[in-house]
This record gives sequence, structure tokens and C-alpha cells, in this order.
Amino acid sequence: MTVAQPPYVDVGGRYPQLPRTARWRWWRPLLGLLICALTVVVLATAVVLLTLAVSALIGGPADPREDASLTADRPLGLLANNLVIATLVPASMLAVWAGHGQRPGYLASVTSRPRSRLFGQLLVVALVLVVVFVGLSLLIPPVGLGSVDPPAAGTLAGLLAVIALSTPLQSAAEEIGFRGYLTQAVASWFARPVVGAVVAAAVSALAFAFAHGAQDPALFVDRCAFGLVASWLTWRTGGLEAAIALHVANNLVSLGLTAVTGSVAASLEASSLDWPHALVDVVMMLVYALVVARLVDRRGVQVRRVPPPLALSAHEGVGYPGSRSSTPPPAGDEPPWGMG
Repeated sequence: MTVAQPPYVDVGGRYPQLPRTARWRWWRPLLGLLICALTVVVLATAVVLLTLAVSALIGGPADPREDASLTADRPLGLLANNLVIATLVPASMLAVWAGHGQRPGYLASVTSRPRSRLFGQLLVVALVLVVVFVGLSLLIPPVGLGSVDPPAAGTLAGLLAVIALSTPLQSAAEEIGFRGYLTQAVASWFARPVVGAVVAAAVSALAFAFAHGAQDPALFVDRCAFGLVASWLTWRTGGLEAAIALHVANNLVSLGLTAVTGSVAASLEASSLDWPHALVDVVMMLVYALVVARLVDRRGVQVRRVPPPLALSAHEGVGYPGSRSSTPPPAGDEPPWGMG
């Protein structure tokens, strides 16, 4: 008896093509992207309005047209900035659940859950490399941190607290949005996994760079390089842990330095970067990627989704054509269940 098969049989795939299950249809990524965009708009608007209300209550400016109302040089403004970006998390989860009918856990990894132990190990590696390479970048002429105008002690304490508590969430949200759902949505349109992964990586990197606003070629290349390396890490490790670890480490260190020097807002709005600094940054990313690849191989990290158990009869869906017979097949014939 011949069993009719669905358009796509889930045989266990790499991270970018996780949405391509038997339920996949060409319109699902479009629906998911629309859900994600609308959710971000609604939640981000709510965050801004709530922040302005809190600012007014504590005596700050409540007019969004005033630069000081949501400036990232103030703890409340930086928190608002991070929470606006963090809306990518619930938006992406809703897109996966409502648009694709999948568990949102597949945004984290091929195991359908975050691999916290792996993330912790990679975060330590990322922090060490970021600190080392940031130190090297400070040796590039002109040497030092540039102009230093530290804020008042209370403001600095507030900024450091916001950075420590909300920047990891902001960094993870960008990876979940760009290397997570956007990558999966784009890659799922391609039947060939490699083509899908390459196109999705390019789209994700470009979208990530353009989302940061106006920038010169060096800064654009730096951000695109980060996006491409993060996409490769996601494909190579089967999840977002490595990309998130690098993003978190980079933002914690860089924002911590800018908080001390009183230039948080300026760093977030930066539109230029010197080529030597961009080169140091790219080298750091590549070194991190090589270290992660070695760790993943050594620890035997799961990089593909384990396909669901096959049905044991034709009445239970696609699977074995029937129960295994106790009578062996004739000599020279292949067993119907494909195992010798």
C-alpha cells in the first residue's frame, strides 16, 4: 500500500530551516513577519508611552520632542531603548506560534529550548575575547578612550545597573529577531537548505546593519560582518546561544565603557568607525567563531533537530509501510524499513 506523503517531510534539519515541516506553506513566513512587525509596533509604542509617563512622574520632561525625554545618557532613557528592542522577543515567539504553528522554543535551538549550560560556557569565552580585543583597540592611535566626561555618581550607578540588567535582554532580542525568526522565515522559502541558509544570512546581516540607521562604510561593514558571523555560528551550533553570547559580551563591555565616559547616547547613535577599529572587531569575531566551532565539535553539541518518531503503520501517517514482519525478506532484497 502506498502512503501519500505531505509536501515536506520533517527529517531533521539545521536551524535556518526549522519551519519547513509538513505544515509549511509559502504564505506562513509572510504571515509570521506581519505578526512580528505589528507586535513590535504595538509593544514598542506602549513602552515609549509608559516611559514618558514615568519620566513625568519623577519630574523629567514628558514631551517626546525634547531630546532629554528619552536620552540614553539617563538610566530611564537607556532602559526604554533596551525594552523597545526587547519587544522582538514576544513578537518573534508569537510569529512562530501563530504564523507557523510551531513551539516558540525552536527560536532558541534545534532542541526546542535554550541550552543554558552551553550559553554560559560561550559567554565566558566571548567576554574574555571582547575584553582582550577592546584593550587592543584602545592602543590604536589616538590612544585612549577619547574625551571623558563621567556623569554624576547617581546617574552612573543607574546606568550601570540598567546595562547589567537589561542589556543582555536587548542583545538576545536582536539575535532572536534577526538571526532567529527573520533567518528562519527567509530560509524556509528555499527547498535547498544551503541556499536558504546563505540567502537568509545575507538578508539578516543587511537588515541588521540598516536597522542601526545612517553609517559610514567601515561601520556598515563591521555590522554586516557581525551579522554574517552570527548567522554562521547559529547554523554551526544549531541555536542562538553562541550569537547571543557574543552580542551580550560586546554590548556589556562597550556600554560599560561609554557609561563611565559619559557617552552612552553618542555611542548608540554613532554613524562612523575607523577602519583599523573595524578590522580589530572583525578579527575578534572570527577568532570567537573558530573557538566556538572547536568547542562544539569537542562537546558533541546537537546541531540538527531530531525528527519525530516515524509512524508504525499506514494508518498513523508517513512512516514504515507496516509492522515489521517476523519472516525475513528473500535473500538479496532490501528490507522494506530501510535497515539491514
